[in-house]
Amino acid sequence: MKYDVAIVGAGPVGTTLAALLAQRGLSVVVLERDLDIYPLPRAAHLDAETARNLREVGGWLDTPGWSIANEGMDFVSGQGELLLRMSSKHNVDHTVAQSNLFHQPSLDRLLRDQAVRFGAEFRLGHEVTAVQEVGDGVRVDVVSSGSASSVEASWLVGCCGARSFVRRALGVTQIDLEFNEPWLVVDIIVTGDDPNPPMRAAQVCDPARPHTIVPMPAPRRRFEFMLLPGESPDDINRTDVIEALMAPYFALGNAEVERSAVYTFHGLITREWRRGRILLAGDSAHQMPPFLGQGMCSGIRDAVNLAWKLSAVVRGANDALLDTYQPERSPHVQRIVESAVGFGRIICTLDPNEAAERDRNMLAARAANPVDVGEAPQPSLSGSSLIVDGAGYVVSDGRLDGVVFDEVLAGRWTVVVADESVLTAADRAYLARVDAQVLVARSEQVTQRVLDNAQTDVVVVRPDRIVLGSGRAGLDALARVVDEFALVP
Repeated sequence: MKYDVAIVGAGPVGTTLAALLAQRGLSVVVLERDLDIYPLPRAAHLDAETARNLREVGGWLDTPGWSIANEGMDFVSGQGELLLRMSSKHNVDHTVAQSNLFHQPSLDRLLRDQAVRFGAEFRLGHEVTAVQEVGDGVRVDVVSSGSASSVEASWLVGCCGARSFVRRALGVTQIDLEFNEPWLVVDIIVTGDDPNPPMRAAQVCDPARPHTIVPMPAPRRRFEFMLLPGESPDDINRTDVIEALMAPYFALGNAEVERSAVYTFHGLITREWRRGRILLAGDSAHQMPPFLGQGMCSGIRDAVNLAWKLSAVVRGANDALLDTYQPERSPHVQRIVESAVGFGRIICTLDPNEAAERDRNMLAARAANPVDVGEAPQPSLSGSSLIVDGAGYVVSDGRLDGVVFDEVLAGRWTVVVADESVLTAADRAYLARVDAQVLVARSEQVTQRVLDNAQTDVVVVRPDRIVLGSGRAGLDALARVVDEFALVP
């Protein structure tokens, strides 16, 4: 059997992509060397956009023990002074919190179950040993239980992590943003009393040892500690050291360590995300420090961007559509990585004099303007003909007649209008070619907010909930890209 798409790696990015593709009716196989999901938490944060993306495939829950809404992040000096407070303000019109902390093994299990339900095939215990483009497809060689075999697919996506086999097999290089800092990550399970669990993350900018405190769904908590110059993973990843590091915040007598591991936080962007019929996504395409909690979020965005384009190409659209993937995603990711690296350089200051100067400046700024800082909005996409200048942002969240708006959008091309009279016969012909739905905005509904945000009477929304454009420019852009890429539903 020749599959439409083979995916290497069954982490959250690969599994989300598999679910999105299978949900659209494509034949998908996921090749994963491990026999089961990784049982310990790794990623911990999801923003609202990512929660919406996961919800599209039934992979998001906001229930106790699975996720909690994060109230924001405090930057604190080594003396406990509040340097900066970032608050996540939840808009009551929205259907998910702006910032969420979650338990990754629960997410991985739910995503995999959903992908299987949609029809994706998972081959576990299958390690990829070679990939090669052959004719109108890709051959993937695998080994399982000592036996070699191969899989054929029209397209291959490498979602195989930071040490990506597919990226290395292609010989693709990476841009190094020169941030390489080892940190100890400790996840604990609270076993005793915990009367006042934190609801905000904290970055403790202590030059003696920068560290991070992350609230997690009960009964868990996360701590991250920077390694100091000269320290090795063996020096710090010991029970006695961990207990001493956590002592100011939590006594190990009231908790047990679920996981402790040393990771080196990187800032890396892969130079080439597509080569022929082989593409890269997630950590295979980019890596970033965790200070903004955007690593997995960015990978999920890759999957959502790629899914509708791959689906259209498999159904007959021009495969040049896939050339819009990296130009849209790579600059977006690079801006986030650069921001995360910038925060990391602030947090990781070890020189006491530099730290004291930083603290004075931040305290003075807060004294002059003590208002909490809101989380910075995600940058808009750009860089392709699929986005008109001024667009490229995620369409508004909310409800339409009590129904979650994303369920109404349902992964389709959508045009929101003030009145259908703005659509010409030519517009309607192009909308029909991609089976687009037309929604007439009504006051007090999310559709009116979509128009208000764009200050126009027409907004064109892509299948990935990204706004292609607004007004006549948006409709003309839709006609242009339908012709340019021979788009199909």
